[in-house]
Amino acid sequence: MTEIRVLAPEVADAIAAGEVVERPASVVKELVENALDADARRISIDVRGAGRTSIRVSDDGSGIPADELPLAFVRHATSKVTALSDLDAINSLGFRGEALASIASVADVECSSAGARIHITAGQVVEQVAGPLLTGVTIEVRDLFANVPARLKFLKSDATEVAAIKDVVTAFALLHPHVRFQLTIDGRAAVSSSGDGDRRRAFASTHGATVAAEMLDIVGLPLVTGMVSQPRLSRGSRDGLVLAVNGRPITSRPLLYALEECYQGRLERGRHPIAAIDIGIDAALVDVNVHPAKREVRFRDERAVFTALQRAVRSALGASEPIRYQTSQPESAVAAARAHAPQLMVHGSTLVALEQDMPGPASAGVLRPIGQVGPGYLVAEGPQGLVLVDQHAAHERVLYNRLLERLRTGLGASQPLLMPQAVDVEPSLIAAAADHRADLATLGLEYEEFGPRSLRITAVPVEMPAGRATAAVQETLAALSQTRGDQALHRAAAALACHSAVRFGDVLDVAEQRRLLADLETAEESITCPHGRPTRLVVEWQELTRHFRRNY
Repeated sequence: MTEIRVLAPEVADAIAAGEVVERPASVVKELVENALDADARRISIDVRGAGRTSIRVSDDGSGIPADELPLAFVRHATSKVTALSDLDAINSLGFRGEALASIASVADVECSSAGARIHITAGQVVEQVAGPLLTGVTIEVRDLFANVPARLKFLKSDATEVAAIKDVVTAFALLHPHVRFQLTIDGRAAVSSSGDGDRRRAFASTHGATVAAEMLDIVGLPLVTGMVSQPRLSRGSRDGLVLAVNGRPITSRPLLYALEECYQGRLERGRHPIAAIDIGIDAALVDVNVHPAKREVRFRDERAVFTALQRAVRSALGASEPIRYQTSQPESAVAAARAHAPQLMVHGSTLVALEQDMPGPASAGVLRPIGQVGPGYLVAEGPQGLVLVDQHAAHERVLYNRLLERLRTGLGASQPLLMPQAVDVEPSLIAAAADHRADLATLGLEYEEFGPRSLRITAVPVEMPAGRATAAVQETLAALSQTRGDQALHRAAAALACHSAVRFGDVLDVAEQRRLLADLETAEESITCPHGRPTRLVVEWQELTRHFRRNY
């Protein structure tokens, strides 16, 4: 066994820096957090060579006194914590006093503040002189990892590192809309927020005006603030999700699950929303000191936070709107259409303004069926325009809501099968059936065990054709075995609704079309089916007016 020795300071600093400075984006994160803690209202970040060449961050915050500038780069030197008890209620983004020291140990750093300038290379002070008397702090980090070349091998491509930096700045811009952020990459503007406190404008500056227009405000709940996207706007990855606690971006699988569960039945599988959510909580009720890079936190009452987030998001999603058909056109064309055609007549109804919203569940304006086209689309006329309805998705939503209502009331409705049907299932599905026998009966599905690997179906929901019972049972029990809690029953209800609904391609007579459209209009969350597919597409009257040039 080799001799035990105390590591040299430069070696210890380089190892500690690995916990804080993983890549150029880590440097940007730490420096921006310091600027926000200093109450900066303008933060400029200039990046060269994907952060390897230089990272320059300037702010207009309170700055560092000239005589304290060398101390700021000493490990565990901080102005934010003085006693052990302070760790129980941390309100600042940084607090350990390790960021500047860690960065300086693996790069060439120059910092100016309050008329002083200091130059540090690989953790050693090279120069300390008078500097420009500027507001705030300006820090330039050059030649990152030059003295630890092994770290450079683990960095990704320039495009990947630049994307990580943009993600960091974007998250802070969305969480702190009152701060003006300017990010330039090799001389080109990448992020530019106004800092006027408007979160929607912050979204427009980071994600574009189209995304910003689709965002819904979370209002009325002091614990949770931010914005979430309408279900009709989604992405194939979670890159657009920003979660934070007291303005600090975090990674939390439970909270991420809580957010995405709110979109269950609103988004197709594999699609994810866009969101920026900040949870404001008493600092004494959250521990932010559980991860080396401060990415994770621990809540004293995680269930309460989970519930508050879901309540806020579901409340915001109540304002969701159906998907509308739009062609690419200048705003002036839309404005002209509205100016020259302010009203249109809906047959059998009074005049309806173009700006009128789609009728909700309590509205008296029911869609008027026109006919059925293609393999399974209903065409209807509504107050806002022409409406195309996916008949299977629409009927699926109606039946799903009906099944959930039966679960809530405990009043089931089933039809006995004239000839009970046997179905072979896996042992795990037999167990799921036994665990949920009463709930399945409420949904209308009744059965009896028929050997060690078989069930005999004796009754199905009243809406289900008898010929679909076998496939419905297989999918319903699979949903129950793969999910836990109330969500399992929701998935089971979705499976039963899918197998009970009219098929895409079934021919419906006028009475059936009218009944389905009326049920869809009164259904809750009718924009999508339980699996997240849209139920309808609205072609607005002004779009038709513009297309056929009836606006002059």
